[in-house]
Amino acid sequence: MTHEQIEYRKYVLQGMASYGGDVAQALVWCGNHFIKLNDSQRNAINKLSAKERNQVIHELTMGFMQENVTYG
Repeated sequence: MTHEQIEYRKYVLQGMASYGGDVAQALVWCGNHFIKLNDSQRNAINKLSAKERNQVIHELTMGFMQENVTYG
């Protein structure tokens, strides 16, 4: 995973922690809280392509289904 993907993963995990693992709600949360990130985090996430973001989401959802990932 790239540095940017790791930043995005941490951010999505924050949202998932807020909604008990609900990915759809977490992504809405991320959209609503994006402005609250510091410049470095926003820049890192903005550099990601759709494919790179989808890879992170895929890992999180497949990991949750297979391993019951802990959020937070």
